[in-house]
Amino acid sequence: MERFISTADGLNLWSESFGDPADRAVLLIMGAMNQGIFWPDDFCRGLASTGYYVIRYDHRDTGRSSTIDFQKAPYDLGTLAQDALAVLRGHQISKAVIVGLSMGGYIAQLLAIDHPECVDRLVLISTTADHRPYMAATMGLPVDAFSLPAPDSKFLDYIHATAANPPRTATEIEANMIEGWAVTYGGERPFPRAQITAAIRLAAQRAANPYACFQHGLAVSASPDRRESVKRITAPTLIIHGRYDALLPLAHAEYLANTIPGSQLQIFEMGHSFMWSWTDEVLACICAFIKH
Repeated sequence: MERFISTADGLNLWSESFGDPADRAVLLIMGAMNQGIFWPDDFCRGLASTGYYVIRYDHRDTGRSSTIDFQKAPYDLGTLAQDALAVLRGHQISKAVIVGLSMGGYIAQLLAIDHPECVDRLVLISTTADHRPYMAATMGLPVDAFSLPAPDSKFLDYIHATAANPPRTATEIEANMIEGWAVTYGGERPFPRAQITAAIRLAAQRAANPYACFQHGLAVSASPDRRESVKRITAPTLIIHGRYDALLPLAHAEYLANTIPGSQLQIFEMGHSFMWSWTDEVLACICAFIKH
């Protein structure tokens, strides 16, 4: 079921739910620049079929949610966390299992830190407590001062090549996006090109302004790291990470696991993105963690 949610600053956020509203709630928070539809349908339905009320949504500046003028109304990760709370309230949910992927994991951490009463359990996928090495490296800035590693060279090469020769036609943009997704995958399993291509094409049809999503990078850059604040997380926490994550190398997950009290770490032989190639394993891992 689709529903539009109003935010405190007057925006509309698209959301979609799966399952019975009377069941225990799970909120899925997607990464930067990506729409809620990148949580695969089979993943959402599979989670709902095990007895959960599952919600995915489009961040502001993506998909069918409102887009804004960042220069006139700048925002940060705190604002995006308030958006997540608005989605929960819009679905009449006071407490949920929070599942965050990449930037969605940053937002999930903030919910657990600042709004622990709303967090049943916390699942952090392919994410970090310190986004600064990633942001600095992708902008060509020094990274030596950071304690956690920057992205791998193969991902930075893709970023720099795109900046040097930006795609211009719709065909070039699609090809560049598919290449970017391919770089985020790792391990021996084949890249799910057909599923990713279909999702990218659907996302293009849903986006009122396909360039607005780039403002997520500005929002992340405007936000402090969470290296110290994650120590205050009290919700039971599962950390899922890929051994071959080219964006946030495994040390980022290990820091979270060593810093969040009582947390569990599950490492898969995958890269940054799990969707469609590791969906079954990630789904089973999450279900096993939250069923208690």
